[in-house]
Amino acid sequence: MKLSNKLLLLCIFTMVFIKITFYYLMKNDYLSLGLGGSKDSDYYHAFAVYATFDDRAVNIWPVLLNYLNNFGLYSREIISYFLLLLNLFFIPFLVAKLSDLSFKFNQKYYLYCLLICLIYPTLFFFTFDIYRDVFMVFSFLISCFLVKIALSQKNFLSFSFIYVLAFIFGLFLLALRAYLGYAFLLSLLLWKVKFTKKRILIFGFLYFIVLFLANYFGLLERLTDYRSEFEEGNNSTLGLDFSNPVMFIPNFILSLLGQLFGLYITNPIAMLLLIIETVPFFLMLLYIMKNVGLADNFIRFLIIFFVLYASVWLIGNDNLGTAVRLRMYNYLVVYICFFYILIVKEKIKYQQVVNQ
Repeated sequence: MKLSNKLLLLCIFTMVFIKITFYYLMKNDYLSLGLGGSKDSDYYHAFAVYATFDDRAVNIWPVLLNYLNNFGLYSREIISYFLLLLNLFFIPFLVAKLSDLSFKFNQKYYLYCLLICLIYPTLFFFTFDIYRDVFMVFSFLISCFLVKIALSQKNFLSFSFIYVLAFIFGLFLLALRAYLGYAFLLSLLLWKVKFTKKRILIFGFLYFIVLFLANYFGLLERLTDYRSEFEEGNNSTLGLDFSNPVMFIPNFILSLLGQLFGLYITNPIAMLLLIIETVPFFLMLLYIMKNVGLADNFIRFLIIFFVLYASVWLIGNDNLGTAVRLRMYNYLVVYICFFYILIVKEKIKYQQVVNQ
């Protein structure tokens, strides 16, 4: 093992140790971030413990918790520990697996992939209580794994069976968060669209035209109305008004820059997230666009999901704190595509050397 790989392993073990220590200090009130935060977890706990058959939940996550409680298997602390386990081990290894990385053959890239997932601070923040975000990320990655398997099948019956299974998982994502499931399911239908650098420019131009027309004819009214609720509830941080059709595209671009790319800096934490989360994401995104011609069916599926999913929440959300949690799926998709394309390029170089 090369020294650099040993250093990477050391960094990974250090990150795991730091996270476990930090988690312990937070859970035992020895440390507080002072971030405030959502009360979603209190609602989920109350529903899990007290809800009856007639009670309606805002999504399927508290229903699952209530189901566990009915069988005597629910504990707020244990669920939180489970989410930590997903964050520390299952999610990083799933991302590496989806990226087509192998510890045996792509050791350095594999370790880098694990490390960047472990460093991701936002995902870790939602392990401190029974938030649905970590479980949603895990469910999304499992769903993507099914798509990857389906698209690699040469037998039509095998493809059809796994594809239908992926579709069912997409319905589950729909129940967890509507627009996450919508983007996933629609991407399942559009994965055959091929990309080149030239087509990316054409698609980008058409994309903005379609968004403009959709907003002009009121097709995005539900999203813009939802966005206006942030201002009414004094939770708006960007303050962008999407009611003017002429200003829709400029406002959408500002929303893109402020929320997806984190360029709206309001405090030191936002700056820290920009450096730790957004800078690697942006550099990887540039690499993907440069090498988009190497995208296979699975990468095309992920790219389409990236666009569809981002389109919804960038229009519907106007809170930077919420944006940090919504953009996790976009960031993880870019991680997967980046390392996947790296491996494709490595294979091409190797084949060229063999053929010489």
